[in-house]
Amino acid sequence: MRVESPDYRELIGALFADEFADGAVDLEALRSIHAGEFGTWLSALDRSGLFDKEALTTVADQWRRDPMLLLDALLADADDVTRRRWLMAWSSLDRPEPLGQIG
Repeated sequence: MRVESPDYRELIGALFADEFADGAVDLEALRSIHAGEFGTWLSALDRSGLFDKEALTTVADQWRRDPMLLLDALLADADDVTRRRWLMAWSSLDRPEPLGQIG
């Protein structure tokens, strides 16, 4: 029998909902998520007191496997325009830079 990891997306989305209230894309935050740098986000979850160490480990493992899970949770309550704006910025990070910009 396979046991699924708990899904904390809704709770995480609720905790960070105000981060996306203005709809502007914070490129530094997006780059850090895309690069798998979750320390700030995990620290905030830990400080909230809603997650025990096991839950934090589970969340960190899920995000390492798929950083888009954090972005999805963060955008859970975002309006369509904000969601599209962030997803477009995310997809631009997935594309390699043109050769002329390397160096």
